[in-house]
Amino acid sequence: MKSNGDIRGKGTLKGRAGGKYHRAWAEYFVRFLDEYAKHNVTFWALTAQNEPVAALFASPLFPTVAFTAEQQRDFVALDLGPALQRSSHGARLLVMDDQRSQLPGWATAVRPRVP
Repeated sequence: MKSNGDIRGKGTLKGRAGGKYHRAWAEYFVRFLDEYAKHNVTFWALTAQNEPVAALFASPLFPTVAFTAEQQRDFVALDLGPALQRSSHGARLLVMDDQRSQLPGWATAVRPRVP
């Protein structure tokens, strides 16, 4: 599902938001919540990706998916947000849990657009 062919390290989801890999990743989030709910464990919030910028600059050995602000915005808008809304889970969604120096750019990219 990732551009680097490995669950670890530098790589983004293949394709674009709204595509099959992004939809599958969003459904995985819902499945995660479903499985925990079977054991009476619920979540008040979850993050779209832990440290999404870190994987853009280094090749960590831990599982990660790299996102730019625009990529994560589109994934949330087209895939993860709708999947969570269709689910029975009331978890809120957090974005940009990474380096605070990146926050201003992310805030600009993910802010709602006014028509």
